[in-house]
Amino acid sequence: MTEEAILIKDDNSILLKIAIAKNLYKENFGQSKISTILNISQPRVSNYLNSKEKIPKNIDLLSEKILEKIKNKQQVKFHNCIIFSDNLFEGKYYIACQNEIINTENNDIINNLTEAFLLLKGKNIKGLIPEVKMNIAMSKNNANSPDDVASYLNGLIIADDIVISYNGIHFGKSKHLSSLLLYLKKFFDVNAIMNIAFINDILKTGFHYSYLTKDFKLNDKKNVDILLHKGDFGLEPCAYIIGKNAVDVVNKMINIKEKLK
Repeated sequence: MTEEAILIKDDNSILLKIAIAKNLYKENFGQSKISTILNISQPRVSNYLNSKEKIPKNIDLLSEKILEKIKNKQQVKFHNCIIFSDNLFEGKYYIACQNEIINTENNDIINNLTEAFLLLKGKNIKGLIPEVKMNIAMSKNNANSPDDVASYLNGLIIADDIVISYNGIHFGKSKHLSSLLLYLKKFFDVNAIMNIAFINDILKTGFHYSYLTKDFKLNDKKNVDILLHKGDFGLEPCAYIIGKNAVDVVNKMINIKEKLK
């Protein structure tokens, strides 16, 4: 997940901490608490509070924004930043894990998952909704780990059997679907998977199907569109649609819904 970061000039970093320390003290934060928040010694906090340094307006405004985050229980950390660039970086940026950096392939995956959601949005999918969160995962072509697999954060949001929204698309979040997809990629030419409710009338769908073992392994290696899992203790029976991408599996799901009417 990306995190917000503020970059400032070296000569302003002390001024910012002085401003934050004084603002915290005005809000009745003790010196010991301030030293913990700013990761400095308590004597230095005392020096900051007694400082006569003139704080520039932009630094004071920034300190007030940071103060609000602290008051809202958000964790604030101060780090030195080493940048290998001739450009001067200052202002608000975002820090991302390497797998989240937007390159062409990552962008294509995000766009495909977005298009898949738009195909589902507003559709009644009663009968295909699993008890657990419904989600779609899509991998890079040469995926090696869950960090190479994107999915909807916390799954699709469904209300009254209708798909209404999702909470963003992130890489490396859906552990079960990503692990299963990475396993299936060893045997099939697939990049996406979607979990739905178990299909009792599987023959009506017209799709090729097979069964997974209790530990989610393949019973056979024939090409399929749907994999069924009969469930186990604490696990509901379910089905998985697999395909070349997220849009492909959603189109299969829509087809399944029509066939099961």
